[in-house]
Amino acid sequence: MKVYKKSISLFAILIPICIILFFLEPYIKGAPLQAETAILMDAKSGEILYSKNEHTPRAPASMSKMMTEYIVLEQIQQGNLKWDELVTISRNASHTEGARIPVKVGDRLTVKDLFHAMVLPSANNATVALAEHIAKTEENFTAMMNAKAKKLKLSSKTKFVNSTGLANEYGEETTMTALDVATLARQLLTNFPDVVNVTKLTSYNIKSHGITLKTTNKMLDSSNQSLSVPGMDGLKTGFTDSAGYCFAGTAIQDDRRVISVVMGTKDDIERFEETKKLFAYGFNRPKKL
Repeated sequence: MKVYKKSISLFAILIPICIILFFLEPYIKGAPLQAETAILMDAKSGEILYSKNEHTPRAPASMSKMMTEYIVLEQIQQGNLKWDELVTISRNASHTEGARIPVKVGDRLTVKDLFHAMVLPSANNATVALAEHIAKTEENFTAMMNAKAKKLKLSSKTKFVNSTGLANEYGEETTMTALDVATLARQLLTNFPDVVNVTKLTSYNIKSHGITLKTTNKMLDSSNQSLSVPGMDGLKTGFTDSAGYCFAGTAIQDDRRVISVVMGTKDDIERFEETKKLFAYGFNRPKKL
């Protein structure tokens, strides 16, 4: 009888937990995420809270700039680079396609201004300028990115072909898995937590050139209730024709930070809608004791 009563008691505890998880999980799975691949990670523990094709390599587009961010911040931390250091825009940087800031060959901007241009509007010419300033050539910088990927224990499926996430001159694109993007984001946030002071900004002024930068992260707009999430403070958008619309997001609520990645959504808004679903799922899960 005692064993029977214990079984009933255990059942009484487990049933409500199963019901909660049943209704939380279908909030994502019952209405499947439209992203081709996705992941939700607890930033502190690294626990995977949700995943979909997380080991499948895809083009990450400008989410790969998080590695460029990592190296820039590491160079500053090591004293090899300064925020107020001037960087000259080369002809190669000025000819970069895609998102750009309006500067010309020979213009000089600070590392700080170029970093903000890389993070907020995802300016490719700013990214290449930083890469060349650090490593002399973008090719050398790309080698640094791949070496750092190994050091950070990203999988062999991740391969950087340049600093921006665009296709290179041979038509090759960087490849990353959703798990590797989330792991990189976690390393960035762990080793350089102040990065959110940049990634949470909705705008930034480059006073020397009269340029106002606007973020591509629409979830930071608190007036947009359909997309905004309390505690949202990053992290990086991405888009190319082959990659689709991508987003690596992060938010913190009640001292719990989560990191999400969605890759291959159909449009700009959908990537944020899918991210909001992941956040709702993650923040409603009970914390592990």
